[in-house]
Amino acid sequence: MPPPVPVSVAVFAYNESDGIRASLDALRASAAAAPQATVTAHVLINGCTDDTEAVVRAYAAQAPEIVPVVIKRGDKANAWNTYTHEIAPLDAVMHVFTDGDMAMSVGSIAGFLERFAAEPEANGCAGLPRGGRSEAAFQAKLINNHEMAGNLYAVRGSCIAAFRAKGVRLPFGMFGEDGLVATLIKYDLDTRGAINHARITACNTAFFDYESLSPWNLRDLRIYRNRRMRYAVRRQQANMIYPLLFEQGVEAMPAHVIDLYRARHALMEFGWNGLDTYFDWVAHKRIRRDIAADDRAKLDERAHLYS
Repeated sequence: MPPPVPVSVAVFAYNESDGIRASLDALRASAAAAPQATVTAHVLINGCTDDTEAVVRAYAAQAPEIVPVVIKRGDKANAWNTYTHEIAPLDAVMHVFTDGDMAMSVGSIAGFLERFAAEPEANGCAGLPRGGRSEAAFQAKLINNHEMAGNLYAVRGSCIAAFRAKGVRLPFGMFGEDGLVATLIKYDLDTRGAINHARITACNTAFFDYESLSPWNLRDLRIYRNRRMRYAVRRQQANMIYPLLFEQGVEAMPAHVIDLYRARHALMEFGWNGLDTYFDWVAHKRIRRDIAADDRAKLDERAHLYS
């Protein structure tokens, strides 16, 4: 029997003190069900203002395979960059990315390894949603479009090594790191080259559980509103960044979304978009506000330098 292969997991945790234990319990159960792997999990505690760090450190004291990583600035794209370029062990054959408010299924880690073994052309593998009213549609979207949801996905170790070797980083403040990562993988980190959808597959034994939001719950309504707002900003960011990458390649990847906004804000779209029209309008306002705030910050910095 061959020795177990190293697998690394990145858990994104932003103010997840209430649910992170359950998420880590599920992760450890998945690791235990994958005897072909030795699993280490890095919990990316990014920009937390609650006691997530204390909870994770207490948990890790009893589970040495759990490694707390504190990142001061709260941003998922930045946390992804930190993991990929500074933390990810390059001997890992696979890297699993998941959110600290998600519970991966027991068969996830073993399933991802099996999919990569069965599909040598694939460098990314989507986990599938389980639960909620839109489960079937969500699953079909990921499978048919060769997409990955940020809740749970895996990347082959050699691909993460290529991200690091080529210095490819995601823009700070970018929403939807999962879509950008999947696109970069499908283009083999060369967005002026040919796309190959076979580089992204899906695993039908890797699931993340989530609950449907209730329209009768005030907290759920706030979550829904904020989610729709993020999706609207994400659409505008996508309208800007993908043409840039297709025209100029990954070398043109901006370091910060503000740089993207300044260079490509003319590509923002606004028109009738059904129920999303309101959120698109607010997204436009937010992007213009962010540019104006950056202008003020630069003026303040210049005034300080010459005062």
